[in-house]
Amino acid sequence: MKRNGSPKPTFETDDERSYFLAVLPVHEEMKERGQAGGEAKGEVRGEAVKKGLSETEKAIIDQLQEGASSAEELANKLGLKSRSGFFTRTLRGLMKDGFIEYKYPESPRHPDQKYRLNA
Repeated sequence: MKRNGSPKPTFETDDERSYFLAVLPVHEEMKERGQAGGEAKGEVRGEAVKKGLSETEKAIIDQLQEGASSAEELANKLGLKSRSGFFTRTLRGLMKDGFIEYKYPESPRHPDQKYRLNA
């Protein structure tokens, strides 16, 4: 980032250090070209904290900030041995509340289906 003239990243965490948030600002030149990404992911994360989501829900949102993942991938990243009913209900609840969505919403049983943050 330093070599290409991008602004320095910032890092945030809570007092318990249960998560950290890295903010990588967009290079000014990319903003001018209209290629800068939006603030949607940061807004989703902020809404999650405000709404008082469970630790599992927050962990799922944190993982999806890195990119789309299948339910199995999410379970593995969270250290779960399998996708329990609780985990599945948690995903459904996040979808219902508008935090996450299917990558292929028109085909819920798509073989490459993944969850992603709602844009």
